Amino acid sequence: SESDHQFEFTCAFDGSLAGTSSELLSAMGNLVSNAVRYTPAGGKITVLAQQGSDGGLVFSVTDTGPGIAPEHIGRLTERFYRVDRSRSRETGGTGLGLAIVKHVAQRHGARLQIASTVGVGSVFTLVFPPQRVC
Repeated sequence: SESDHQFEFTCAFDGSLAGTSSELLSAMGNLVSNAVRYTPAGGKITVLAQQGSDGGLVFSVTDTGPGIAPEHIGRLTERFYRVDRSRSRETGGTGLGLAIVKHVAQRHGARLQIASTVGVGSVFTLVFPPQRVC
């Protein structure tokens, strides 16, 4: 049906990640559920796990959603921060997802990178250091 999203999942990572699995799954799951929540019907969501050039793990979620204006990017990981309050009410969510992702990233020595273009989409990337890869 037209309400479905297109999904592409690629795992080009042959290893494991040292850390608290429940926290890591929560952080990665938050990024995927946000992409689903904010990408309109028929949009595409791409999830990629791959070895970084330094031997770390790079986990990214790319969507074809509405994108996020530059002035909001730096505040997205603040607790309860909303880009668009009315949209948040329509789609649900607590406003804590990206704050949780950032916290989990910090606890695991990783960083969260956010890149977005209004009208094109967004890319949320967790970059884990090589010391975390087994």
